[in-house]
Amino acid sequence: MKTSFISMAMLSLALAITGCNNEPQVKNVIYLIGDGMGFGAVSSLLLTEEEPTGFEMSSPVIGLSETCSANNYVTDSAAGGTALATGTRTNNGYAGADPDGNQLTSVLRKAQTYGMKTGIVVNTTLTEATPAAFYAGVTSRKFVYDIAKQFTESEVDLAIGGGLDHFIGRPDSLDLTATLIEKGYDVYLNWESVLETESDKFVGILPLYDLHRREENNGTASAAEGQEVCLAAQMAALNEDTAREHLSEPTVYLEKATTKALEVLSRDHEKGFFLMIESAIIDGYGHNNDGEGMIVEMQEFNRTLNKMIEYVNQHPETLLVVTADHETGGTGVYYNGHTPANEGPLRLKFSTSGHTGTVVPIFAYGAGAENFAGVMKNTDIPKKIDALIRK
Repeated sequence: MKTSFISMAMLSLALAITGCNNEPQVKNVIYLIGDGMGFGAVSSLLLTEEEPTGFEMSSPVIGLSETCSANNYVTDSAAGGTALATGTRTNNGYAGADPDGNQLTSVLRKAQTYGMKTGIVVNTTLTEATPAAFYAGVTSRKFVYDIAKQFTESEVDLAIGGGLDHFIGRPDSLDLTATLIEKGYDVYLNWESVLETESDKFVGILPLYDLHRREENNGTASAAEGQEVCLAAQMAALNEDTAREHLSEPTVYLEKATTKALEVLSRDHEKGFFLMIESAIIDGYGHNNDGEGMIVEMQEFNRTLNKMIEYVNQHPETLLVVTADHETGGTGVYYNGHTPANEGPLRLKFSTSGHTGTVVPIFAYGAGAENFAGVMKNTDIPKKIDALIRK
């Protein structure tokens, strides 16, 4: 009987090992960050879209993330982005650096050491707090000229975003676009060139009006409880300049830019890729307490999410992680009297023009997604990703 029991145990172990080996390995990572995207923002999408959203269609693994910074229950985007990038909590205002000012190593940098291609796509400047946390190390998110210089040393394979003023016309007179070209990058300053390029190594630094739609009469950007007005709030508040010719299609910029990035990163590369995407302007509508703008922004986010899910379905060795650096606006769905559901507009209510310290959702899909279920700290997310891609 003992021999039989041992044999059965060995057989069960062998089957378990075989089952594990049949599971897809994580070759590629898509890290999609919705800046300021809390449960109110996600709710605004779920309640206004007639078709199932990407959050529903993907049947994701769902978790919760605590978003504190090292020195406050309520994080800013710099510290929140640093936690999501490096697995270390830091002080508000710091990007990619610990509380002592030491530069941290992000999961994107680690992916590079594993031989993976890397990319960054944002609908804000490439030097903004969240993308900066993945390649820079500064004690103030305001050090945009230092961040831009560190970007030229990032060794990412591609990047698409804005912020040309931080690369040229600088106080130190450096032309960092020339530096990038010297390092082997093709540098594009318009959307058409980005879409048409066949380059495997490029940086697209586009005008901000090509990155995001503008709404008429959207008011002015409001300060976040004594803090500086963030770029996302300014972008969300700007009116349309109808006299300006747009080479891009701002309402579909993010989904098209990420699709282009995936096309390039997927080419002939056996060791896979790591792509960080930030949808930054959700945060802006939260700061401005603009419910209508947030709903439309989340619908645009959903289109990008659906593109990513489509890619994962076609490439099952890919892990998609979707989360937020923090919640903005204290956003909730407002009671709409006795109007039945689906009749009349959805109304959002805000409790602040700043960030809040409430937990935010995590959605994971594809290879390794099961590791992101449950309640965790924001710092746990990049550590889990690193454990899955470590070669």
